[in-house]
Amino acid sequence: MQVPYDGYMTQNWDALFYPKSIAIVGASQRVGSVGYSLVQNITSTFKGKVYPIGREAKLRDIADPVDLVVVAVPAPIVSTIVQEAGKKGVKAMIIISAGFKEAGEEGATREEELVQLAKEYKMTIIGPNCLGVINPEIGMNASFAPDMPSFGGAAFVSQSGALCTAVIDYAKHLNLGFSKFVSIGNKACVDEVDLFEYLREDAATRVVLAYIEDVTKIPAFLENAKKLHKPVLLLKSGKSDEGKQASVSHTGALGGKDIYYDALFRQAGVLRVGTIPELFTAASSFLYNPLPKGNRVAVITNAGGPGILVTDAAIEAGLAVPKLTRSNNPIDLRGDATTNQYGRALAAVCADDAIDSLLVLLTPQGGTPITEIANSIVEVKKTTDKPIIVSFMGQHRVLPGIDILKEGNVAVCDYPEDAAKALGLLVEFTRVSKQHNTKLPVFEVANNKKLKAGMVPEYEAMTLLKTYGFPVVASGFAASAQDARAVMNLLRVPCAMKIVSPDITHKSDVGGVLLNVTPDTVISSYEKMMRDVKQNAPKAKIEGVLLCEMVKEKGIELIIGATRDPLFGVVMMVGFGGVTVEVFNDTAFGIAPLSKENVLGMIETLQINKLFDHFRGGPSYNRETVVDVIGKVQQLMSDHPEISELDINPCILLPEDKGGRIVDVRIRV
Repeated sequence: MQVPYDGYMTQNWDALFYPKSIAIVGASQRVGSVGYSLVQNITSTFKGKVYPIGREAKLRDIADPVDLVVVAVPAPIVSTIVQEAGKKGVKAMIIISAGFKEAGEEGATREEELVQLAKEYKMTIIGPNCLGVINPEIGMNASFAPDMPSFGGAAFVSQSGALCTAVIDYAKHLNLGFSKFVSIGNKACVDEVDLFEYLREDAATRVVLAYIEDVTKIPAFLENAKKLHKPVLLLKSGKSDEGKQASVSHTGALGGKDIYYDALFRQAGVLRVGTIPELFTAASSFLYNPLPKGNRVAVITNAGGPGILVTDAAIEAGLAVPKLTRSNNPIDLRGDATTNQYGRALAAVCADDAIDSLLVLLTPQGGTPITEIANSIVEVKKTTDKPIIVSFMGQHRVLPGIDILKEGNVAVCDYPEDAAKALGLLVEFTRVSKQHNTKLPVFEVANNKKLKAGMVPEYEAMTLLKTYGFPVVASGFAASAQDARAVMNLLRVPCAMKIVSPDITHKSDVGGVLLNVTPDTVISSYEKMMRDVKQNAPKAKIEGVLLCEMVKEKGIELIIGATRDPLFGVVMMVGFGGVTVEVFNDTAFGIAPLSKENVLGMIETLQINKLFDHFRGGPSYNRETVVDVIGKVQQLMSDHPEISELDINPCILLPEDKGGRIVDVRIRV
């Protein structure tokens, strides 16, 4: 479920990250124990006062003030330590100890007690069940990680402690330094949302890296990630189908928790990566490069095959590889390329106003001056404001060149495809950082009564949409053949006839949809539909039929929907609609409240987005109509919290500025 957010639980960040004194409760002389590692790590590089406290000593025995307490004792006695620290005036604590909510119901009770104590004593608590906190800037390794990372511009926040040790080692290999390194563990009191708010003002942090397994404060995550105005590179586990929810609606059935997370991150301006190598190659790309002015990239290579591979990857990453005035793109310098040839190509591209960034590849062929070319790239980088990302392909032979590039703060990737992905993330962050968020309009609706539980009859649902100003087709309900004939007299013909039943989701599958019904055929059509539906769905409750004016003009059939998720709140959807919606599954999701730009971004991710702009000489379609319908759905879901699911399918988008027509809607309460 969603967890409410009320800002910082505490604001003792200086005590956590810049303490002048640290007490270690659970200090040990036993080599290999967590308590021993903590003592060794903290005392070896921390310049402040350190107070190791073993089994017999107490916090209260320390005469001087203590800023930070690191706890590594059995879970049942941790709360006693917290109380003792609170009474002493300690402002920050790192609880290494495990045995809390990850250990079952009893542990969860202990963890809730920690939360209450943190509030009572206004204490910042990291953990429990975490690796610890590292601030290389002051030489503080308040963790049991075996190594101290170097100081740099990347902050790392991780829900996994075990991953942190591997990350530190990997970062050393990439020559990547950290401003702050935080293992949040069970994140009982401080989570990624709180740290985003802190890191926004942290001058040492230029890019934020995060590994998370879940987000519980969805609205706060959206807000704080947007406010960071710094790149957030996030690796999230849990992409399996097990997280998908069962639902009778398309919106629920076509979605799933990981898809919703993708929507959340996209709206928050967070850049999701798929692997740890991607996380760190992207980090170095942000740290060592200015942001590109656009998506136009030039590829420089000494091998044709890798040049083609990286071009394909660049296009997939949303980059453009335009033709150059005096050369092909990629620029293939061939296998015997010299340092001078690389240098001239680099200089020419850097001077070309039609190019925004560079991807530079090298394969170790016979006679390739690897180190000289690396030095040339380092020198060119000093003179340009365009991003340069490099891939020296191979391992042993190219290693001296890679070392030169790393020392020269050039972003290096093992593989050219990774370089293209990293550059794509730079371009994406440039785009989202400039994006405005225009609120969708909200208006008053009269006579907005609460809906009854169950499936809302379609004729009532259509009436509700009409109340909100949706472009619904004219329609009428009929409970008998004679009623159907009377309704036909009020509508333009021909009409569509649809079965009205709370038990039938796919009407056409059971003979519950007939088209081109006229006054002459309405009686026979009604009778046929009743026979077919009763035969194909004998247990379904049938209330009657809905007669709707048919939309004669061709357009784009869209599905627009919303579902109420216990974690994410209202999840919105737009996609290619009609009877084949499950076949093509061309859909995009967003987390309410959506801005106009959010909706337009959702449309851009669809394959059918190409159809909006005179595709193959066809008409254009106005995206503003889609924005309007989604805005009304969003307000409807807000005004009626009892609605669990809503599907409009199809909403027929008409060419040019003719708007849309809603033909079918399902609402479940």
